[in-house]
Amino acid sequence: MTDTFATRKHQVVSSLVETLDSERRDKSPKGFIDAPILDLIHIINKHPDYYTTSSCSGRVAVYCEGYQDDKSTTKGGIWLYVTHEPVVIPEQADNEWITNLLFGSGRRIVFGNNLSPQDIMHKQMVYFKFEPLILHVEAASQEACMRLNGLAFQAGYQNSGMTPSRTREMLAIRSTHKIDTPIGYVDSNGDIQCLVDPTYLFLLLHMSNDKFTQNADRMKQFEDMMLKEVEGNEAKMAIETKEERRERKRREGLEKAAAAAAAAAATSSNNLSKGENDIDVDLTDLNLEH
Repeated sequence: MTDTFATRKHQVVSSLVETLDSERRDKSPKGFIDAPILDLIHIINKHPDYYTTSSCSGRVAVYCEGYQDDKSTTKGGIWLYVTHEPVVIPEQADNEWITNLLFGSGRRIVFGNNLSPQDIMHKQMVYFKFEPLILHVEAASQEACMRLNGLAFQAGYQNSGMTPSRTREMLAIRSTHKIDTPIGYVDSNGDIQCLVDPTYLFLLLHMSNDKFTQNADRMKQFEDMMLKEVEGNEAKMAIETKEERRERKRREGLEKAAAAAAAAAATSSNNLSKGENDIDVDLTDLNLEH
């Protein structure tokens, strides 16, 4: 099958995994689309010029980066905590609650650090992250890609842009309101040495929850804009169909009129010929004078 935009869109859209499924998974760590972004994805995919290739609705995460072995080869990092929803902070939340939440209950967390910044920079770092919505979309044409990029900018996704590709028109939709800061490192015993106190960790959670609200508002704004874009495109197609139908009816009417006129002309001609053939002149009744 030819690898065209239409075939790629059909393959991707038909294989979307929208809920947890033991038999089907997508390429994301959790295996299915984030629920908060599902409506937006459906609207984008409904437009004939676009389809989403990957997505994240936004998340709070704690990430432990990879470590270097004796050959200076970096091994893969691990996610200590990930959520795609605002964090509900109990009124009775204490230091133990937040460390267990962010780092896991099976790790020893040590507050207080005696190393210099230069020494810490060479350690296996632990980062707190808030990452807003990100969408990757393929467009049917460069014009359509630029149109969607403009809509994304209007919705507040000012870090969006077209991504280089020789054969496809790709767009990354993203914003800049994020958090990415080191909060600790892994020491030689495998313990996490926390570089900040629990109060600062609570501050990061509260800041992230505010950014989740901004993220949801921006997503809804973009969703509304895309819905209008889809409806406008459908209305345009409907209007064009009516015009085409009207033009076809007009042509058919002209053709019928022309056929009727030709038939009438043929009938008239036949009648005239028949009348001429029926003339019988009797010369004996004529009184011709010489």
